[in-house]
Amino acid sequence: MEFPVALVPISSWDTLLAIGFVVGGCGGFWGRGGGWIIIPALAAMGVPINVAVGTSITNIFGHSIVSTFRHWRFGNLSVMITAIMIPSRSLGVEIGTRIVEYLKGAGEGRMDLVISVLYIIVLFAMAGFIYRDIRRTKRRSRRSADAEEAADREGDEQAGEDRVSSSLSARMQSLKLRPCVSCEVSGIKSISVWAIVLAGMAMGLISGLLGVGGGLIGMPMLVYLIGCPTHVAVGTSMFSAIVAEAFGAFRHAMYGNVDLLMALFLLAGASVGVQIGAFATRFATGTTIRGLFAAMAVVAGVSVVLNSYLQLDRAALVMVLGGASVVCLIVIYLLVAGTRAARRQMRGSNSP
Repeated sequence: MEFPVALVPISSWDTLLAIGFVVGGCGGFWGRGGGWIIIPALAAMGVPINVAVGTSITNIFGHSIVSTFRHWRFGNLSVMITAIMIPSRSLGVEIGTRIVEYLKGAGEGRMDLVISVLYIIVLFAMAGFIYRDIRRTKRRSRRSADAEEAADREGDEQAGEDRVSSSLSARMQSLKLRPCVSCEVSGIKSISVWAIVLAGMAMGLISGLLGVGGGLIGMPMLVYLIGCPTHVAVGTSMFSAIVAEAFGAFRHAMYGNVDLLMALFLLAGASVGVQIGAFATRFATGTTIRGLFAAMAVVAGVSVVLNSYLQLDRAALVMVLGGASVVCLIVIYLLVAGTRAARRQMRGSNSP
């Protein structure tokens, strides 16, 4: 038997559960649906690229709900930013979906070429930018380390880990293009609504075009463009995905790009993994979250090259799932280690 739309053997359901689990773990940790991992994996399994995009975005909608609830409980999301971002993000999804349909009409070969090239460019560019920023941030943190007082050292180091070296967000917040809003959760005193609208449209466009939930640029854009702390960017990125991805899933389903049975298998695994990823953000610094994302972006980009240009589909599948599995194991380690440390601290504070 075969999955009805994807036309791959239904015996691969266990692989789909594994993909869903590791993508859920990574998605809950990074505030993104993990479609940028799902797409290369499904493509390597032989799923047509348009079906991989539509099925991925449907799965993202499902486990975004689970992840958002957890991040809301932890205080890691901004309702203000999300409310402004949702309409423009939905518009971006529609534009991206229509581009996919245009490319599909132009021929499968051209569609695969365009989407794979975009994946490679966006993944490597984003990874390079984040790595450069992390290095600069660490250098600045080391220079200012001598000025930190011992009593406040731990709290200052944690805050320093969540600073970024890029001044783009500061320049964006200095633009007083009305109307402007403030966001207490994100620590933003004032920012133009149009900057948030621009970010939402870019995230939606990437979502509809590549099936990645906008998460590929969601957290980085909220951190570097808007100026959100990393943990808040993670929760807000996932929260803003719900409405936009519901719309995107509906539009792709109308065009026959969604294999619902395959999406359900992915969601079953993701529902478990996303809980782990969301909890782990409580024990990870902003630098750790961004650094692991950049590393996985490189792995995913290489897997696209292997699959699309070297026809090494099995190697591509092993690489992307292997990389995501390693990140998921690191996330689990951070959760376990952080939970144990918190319990030891609690026992120490309760002891007479």
